[in-house]
Amino acid sequence: MEDFLAITVVGALLSAVVEFTKGMFGEGSTKTKFIVIGLSILVGGIYAFLRSTEYWTTMIMVLTSASTVYALILRK
Repeated sequence: MEDFLAITVVGALLSAVVEFTKGMFGEGSTKTKFIVIGLSILVGGIYAFLRSTEYWTTMIMVLTSASTVYALILRK
């Protein structure tokens, strides 16, 4: 279950960054594509590093709880 939550949190964060990048540089530009590839590699590396630390489970639970509170309570 923890792996499933981790993938969704990492995917959501990367998706937000990709949307920001597309808005800043345009959707079809080559620069945007290279930035997205670089960010994907960076996020994958950070994920692999954090996965081996003791804080990973706590961080995933906090981010999951925060997104649940936002989606169900704060967003109207």
